[in-house]
Amino acid sequence: RSPQALQEQIFRSVLASVGVSDWKQVQVLGEQDISYVSRTPHHQVAAVGDRIISSARTLVQEELDNAMQNVQRKLPVDILPEDAMKYIKADKKVEFWFNAAQRLLGEVNSTNILVDLMVSDDAGKPDVTTTARLTGTKLKKVPWQYVFIQSEQPNAFVSEILPQRFFITSAMMELATNQNELAMVLGHEVSHLILGHVSQTNQVETMLRTLEILLLSIDPTEGVLALVVIGGLVAIRKALSAAHSRDNEQEADDLGIQITARACYDTVSGAEIMNKMHQAKVAMMKPPSGTKNSVSASGDAVTDSDTKPVPTELQLFDTHPPTLERYERLQEKAVAGENFTKYRHDQCATMSSRLAAALGWG
Repeated sequence: RSPQALQEQIFRSVLASVGVSDWKQVQVLGEQDISYVSRTPHHQVAAVGDRIISSARTLVQEELDNAMQNVQRKLPVDILPEDAMKYIKADKKVEFWFNAAQRLLGEVNSTNILVDLMVSDDAGKPDVTTTARLTGTKLKKVPWQYVFIQSEQPNAFVSEILPQRFFITSAMMELATNQNELAMVLGHEVSHLILGHVSQTNQVETMLRTLEILLLSIDPTEGVLALVVIGGLVAIRKALSAAHSRDNEQEADDLGIQITARACYDTVSGAEIMNKMHQAKVAMMKPPSGTKNSVSASGDAVTDSDTKPVPTELQLFDTHPPTLERYERLQEKAVAGENFTKYRHDQCATMSSRLAAALGWG
């Protein structure tokens, strides 16, 4: 099959994993559909996502710039340009943030970045300029899509196998009742992408989804065998997703709140989504009436008999276990200053001018 056809099949497989059985359950908005004045929920989510991606792109740009400057300070005075390039390529932080740019924005030409920066100054010393620029200017804006899914399960995620897409369910849109909460969710998700957490399971996920598609294509039992095997593959994917470590979640929380604040959202208000997610998990784990099951304060089920049946589709809580501890930690960071007020005179001022331009206010 063509790569485009395979990606289309993978797209359908991803949607099926969150319970989509009919294309009427799905709505996709592109960059051309983003509106900062529309009051429809889908357009509001896309507008929030646009600001989050812009904030994330700026942060990655700055971190890449800083990493390049650190390399510059370590270069011997008489080093040749070709040797300086070896230093740059070998630097772990440069490599990390360059890879982060690739994950966020798609294909990025590392040769162009490094060659553009290798310019000699008057003293003959290679001058790694104060900024790490792509094509001599800045990290390019890459259009993202926003995939809205009708589902009773609150979920939001990104996937490297379907790059530059936010997936968000209607249940999550109902759970996140304001833009600050939506921004916190999207900031957290894109942080997993930037930090490379998505890459850790991406290879296996791609293999499993491709295997699903092949089974559906060649199954001689008209779907019976495929259904059995695919059920097992879904279970494997859920187990892999549940392997998100506590450290990964904390890292994504820390970077996500920064991206959200730099996008000029109120993180004190936004952190409330974590508390809502915790309460939603508690509600989902409550046993049917008349049983002796209980739910602990942390949201863990204590079982003496049958609990409420667990949905087969992938849920947000499979990959992002919500806890009161995470909520309290985010609130503490937000109150301590990781909020839009910290960036009021730089990033927020820039963001406000871009928003005004988008609205035609000057």
